[in-house]
Amino acid sequence: MFSAYSTPPASGSNNNPLEFDQNAESVGTGITHTAGSSDFTVTAPGLYTAAFHTNAAPASGVNFPLTVTLLLQQNGTAVPGAAAQHTFHTSADNATLSFSFPLQISSTPSVLRVMAQGGNFLYSAASFSLYKIG
Repeated sequence: MFSAYSTPPASGSNNNPLEFDQNAESVGTGITHTAGSSDFTVTAPGLYTAAFHTNAAPASGVNFPLTVTLLLQQNGTAVPGAAAQHTFHTSADNATLSFSFPLQISSTPSVLRVMAQGGNFLYSAASFSLYKIG
């Protein structure tokens, strides 16, 4: 098990991964992350559950409606079903985006990251945890 989180609010934008500036709990080996980066490297094959959560709001100056999708990528490819999406309609709008999804990792090393699609937004209270379940 490995978890990381982001303490300060940060900017997100289209085709850029979210960064996690703090590492939290870690049990065992096989999952690594450098604090302040976006990539989680898995070196032990198996069945995992990825759990993600963040609060999001539109950045200033964006056009509405603004749809933001946050999705899990494995080695640069979206993991089908592991995504959260929200459409913002006003500058005062905010949303909680989260997903929890199983994925099989057969070949290692495998790099996981949470990728943003859509326009410019702010995110805060972000967390990402990876659990080996089999």
